[in-house]
Amino acid sequence: RSPKTNAHVERFIQTVEKELWMIEGTEPTVDEMNRKLFRYLNFYNFVRPHQGLGYKTPVEKFEEYIKKLQGVHHVLNENNLFPRRT
Repeated sequence: RSPKTNAHVERFIQTVEKELWMIEGTEPTVDEMNRKLFRYLNFYNFVRPHQGLGYKTPVEKFEEYIKKLQGVHHVLNENNLFPRRT
């Protein structure tokens, strides 16, 4: 674990508290928390744009990353640049 990772986790927790728990002003049950957190994580990853990701969702940013990796893999494979397994 690094301080940078901890900062990201702390910021995420702060965001969840601000956007999910603090809105209602009541303490939910554990079951309610689980249901709301599941729905919120879906929203957070698939719908909510993030300033730090260029106003893209985490899923959009991840898809870009995967496409970039696939392009690199294709170029390396075409040029026989992958190490050979023996």
